[in-house]
Amino acid sequence: MNEDRFADMTSILSFGLGSQNRLADLNKLLTARIKEADYSDVHQKFEELLAIAQETDIKKMAQKEERLDGLNSDLAGIRIELLKEQKLLWAMRGTNDAYVFQLGQEIEEAENYLSQAPAEGIADVITRRETLKKRVQELVTTKSVGISFSEQIKLAEANLTSLSDRIWNVMMNLIPLLRGRLSMEYSRIMVEEIKKATGMESEAEG
Repeated sequence: MNEDRFADMTSILSFGLGSQNRLADLNKLLTARIKEADYSDVHQKFEELLAIAQETDIKKMAQKEERLDGLNSDLAGIRIELLKEQKLLWAMRGTNDAYVFQLGQEIEEAENYLSQAPAEGIADVITRRETLKKRVQELVTTKSVGISFSEQIKLAEANLTSLSDRIWNVMMNLIPLLRGRLSMEYSRIMVEEIKKATGMESEAEG
């Protein structure tokens, strides 16, 4: 342990300040990023898929079947961006945890110093010790905030994972199913229209 770090008031007041500032900057950056996240386009795509599934107009049905390919491509692009964002949050959470760990080491260093330093001494020593105790309390609070923020980042990551999985499920299961359904329905309606146009429907009934 380097006791020179606590040799004067300036050193004590700035002790752990670097870690505090780095955590604060990262917190600010991530909070803004999470707050500004907008996934309304995903829900718009899902609503469009629902509209396609409910389509009964034969003319619109043919157009909607073609639109499925575009929706599939759009969702694939959105999912890639979600995975990138998830990876970025994971990396930033790692950075946050590293800062928290560093802060913990600095707290431990200060606490060890306080436990070994003489309880009595000249006024200047007593003042520095009391100031260092307050500084440690501030660092402990910052560490707690950093730990809590790490959990918030995990939650944001989990939300991204959930949304990404839903998109993947839609792409792999719902869209192929819907494409098949539209194709079958389109074919059925076309057969009925052909029968009506050619009079085959009446002959079959006769």
